[in-house]
Amino acid sequence: MKIERICPDETKNLYNCMKQIDSESQFMLYAPDERSYNEETLKDNIKHNFYIGLKTDEGDIKGYSFVHISSVAKIKHIGYIITGIENNYHHQGYATQMFEEIIKWAKNKGLRRLELTVLTHNNPAIKLYEKMGFKIEGIKRQSIYMDGLYHDELYMAMLLDESPETTLAF
Repeated sequence: MKIERICPDETKNLYNCMKQIDSESQFMLYAPDERSYNEETLKDNIKHNFYIGLKTDEGDIKGYSFVHISSVAKIKHIGYIITGIENNYHHQGYATQMFEEIIKWAKNKGLRRLELTVLTHNNPAIKLYEKMGFKIEGIKRQSIYMDGLYHDELYMAMLLDESPETTLAF
């Protein structure tokens, strides 16, 4: 298994991985049959954002993380992270490796902040994010509806440069 960039020509492989994770996990945004495949849109996203994958030696993608960067000037210093790993590859250190790569890439890119959301009852993910240096900044109350109930999400972030001279205090 290796962690490496996902290329635009791997859209179908990435989509299949996403669909598999959607079917295995209640923690992903999409329900199993909601995600649709649009090759050009996914290619464009891969070209303009940072996508890495957990790949087998044969090149099959078994997990992914991506960092979305806005083109809006006031927030283009922020990367928003989405991540998912197929169940068979949980608890083997792959998510930690992917987050290490994301943080290294974000610092090299000059980003100042990484953000993500996580369901409040996804304790393994919360522990990972805290281990990587993310801090809870708030709760998005009743932001996810599934299984007939509303669920809260934690809003978590990591500042890549917390120098006092870079922060305007109110």
